[in-house]
Amino acid sequence: MSAISPRHYLWAGLDFLLDEEARPVLVEANKSSHMLGEYLQRYGDERPFERIAARMNACDGPPAILWRRSDPVPQADEDICFITRHLRPFLDRDPVLANVEDNVLPRAELLTREGNLIRPGSLFRWWYGCPTSYERAGTLVINPNCLWLVTRDKLASYRAVESARSFRAAACFPVDSAVEVELLLAEHAALFARGYVLKPRMGWGGYGVQVAGAGEAPRRIGPGYLLCERIFPLPVKGLPGRYWDARLFVMDGLCVGGLVHASESPNTNYWQGGQVFPLEDALLSRLAPAAEEAVRWLDEAAERLHRGPIEDDSPLLRVEY
Repeated sequence: MSAISPRHYLWAGLDFLLDEEARPVLVEANKSSHMLGEYLQRYGDERPFERIAARMNACDGPPAILWRRSDPVPQADEDICFITRHLRPFLDRDPVLANVEDNVLPRAELLTREGNLIRPGSLFRWWYGCPTSYERAGTLVINPNCLWLVTRDKLASYRAVESARSFRAAACFPVDSAVEVELLLAEHAALFARGYVLKPRMGWGGYGVQVAGAGEAPRRIGPGYLLCERIFPLPVKGLPGRYWDARLFVMDGLCVGGLVHASESPNTNYWQGGQVFPLEDALLSRLAPAAEEAVRWLDEAAERLHRGPIEDDSPLLRVEY
């Protein structure tokens, strides 16, 4: 078991690959990580929910879960209803459900679907908006705002793990235009000799990503991008194509397994056509220690933010429904 139990990054999904020298490289740390539906289909393992429920059970007040008024959403493959269905059997008492739309103002109490005000001991918040006041009041928030501020900004994530020993993150530069990209490509020619990656600092699903070969011109971009070195993954037998990355699930500091996304295309994201495969034991043993260490570094960064002021109107906390 991981030596340190995190305070904030309890529900973690981290994307890694092994580079051509078999070193783990962090691709991305995810807020309120998805893909557990596929994980359950392949392994039938309920440990992610059991471990999070155990932390919620240890709190003094009742467990609560944020829904939307429209939940359940028809034909949803993974949503808060899915989470609640698998979390509920491991909770010591039935969770209180509350609508996110009824709880947008900063306060310590939660307005439930039945119209009652309660002080929750724990609060599971999926990717829905949530004021910082609950975590400030001492409620254990799964996916809290202080953690979102670190993981939703990829540059902040990479800087938080700069001192990691079991892995590294890709070298990167913040950029706001294609002109800046071209200047940096020329200035750091050795770093970008095999190409580069352009991606939004805040984004999901692989959208807006350009994986470029050496000498390829950058496409036009607006503010808020990262220029990263291009890392080619170590070839893995049994996967289609050259490209892959793995999502590692780390629950309460312990890596419980993961999945592999593989593709003929260098953009392996599931939403860009990446296929999902089981994470074999050999890859898991190489990547699990890196994922657990990453959680510790990211949790420390979240704790520093937790001790300071957090503005709820930050773009990093904004949610579009």
